[in-house]
Order: sequence, then C-alpha cells, then structure tokens
Amino acid sequence: MNIQLQQGRLQLARSRHVQVIDGRGSAMHCLAGSVWVTQDGDPRDIVLAAGESFTLDRDGIAIVYATADAAIAFCSGH
Repeated sequence: MNIQLQQGRLQLARSRHVQVIDGRGSAMHCLAGSVWVTQDGDPRDIVLAAGESFTLDRDGIAIVYATADAAIAFCSGH
C-alpha cells in the first residue's frame, strides 16, 4: 500500500505494511501495537512500540511493517 503522507491515522493488521515515499521530516507515532521501520539506504532497524515516535530522516522509500496489529499516526513535516 502506498499513501500520500499527510496528517492522519492508519490501522495496520499484523504482517501488513505501507510504503512512504519521500517522507523526510514526517513524524510517525505508534499509538498501539508495534511497527518496524526501514528507510532506503539506512542500515538501522527502527522498532516502535505503543507510545514511541520516529521522524523519517531520508528521502526515498520507507517501509512501515506491523509486527503486531498496530495503529500509527502521521504528522507531515512538509
């Protein structure tokens, strides 16, 4: 699933993912569950649990993968 990143909330079932394209500066907040985030060209693995946040710091594709049923909120930095 590709999304146009703006402010909003997204529900992801376990093992589902969403691609964010050129989302640099956009914050994501894990409201429930847990997600794994990887960004194009970034060797880090970012894992967010409920209550944790991360701001995308690279352009390109970022994948947000639900390791459990999850709810995430996005706040665009653009």
